[in-house]
Amino acid sequence: MIKNISKICSFLLLFLFAVLALNEFQIMNYSADLKKIFYFLTLILIMFSSVTTLLTNKSGFFKFVSVVIMLALVAGGIISILKPGLNISLYVCIILTVVYSLVDMFYKVA
Repeated sequence: MIKNISKICSFLLLFLFAVLALNEFQIMNYSADLKKIFYFLTLILIMFSSVTTLLTNKSGFFKFVSVVIMLALVAGGIISILKPGLNISLYVCIILTVVYSLVDMFYKVA
């Protein structure tokens, strides 16, 4: 049951990253409020995915990746509050989350 929820969460994360990338490259333009909603949902899903991985996964490597994702998200959030915009910590968090979501969806056996 948890593995199915994890796969759904990974799919939603990849979908939200694609939606935000379309807005970033100005292929589709969203209002500022809708963009903030997408950012918030992505933040919540990243934290939910990392916490479920920490609590349910037995692999030490995936737990380590989840801890790095959460630390990069927290550090990037603090830095983006001090200096608005994306920074290297948020890029690390995004790249690790995308890679982990792809591994979770396609590589791991249900």
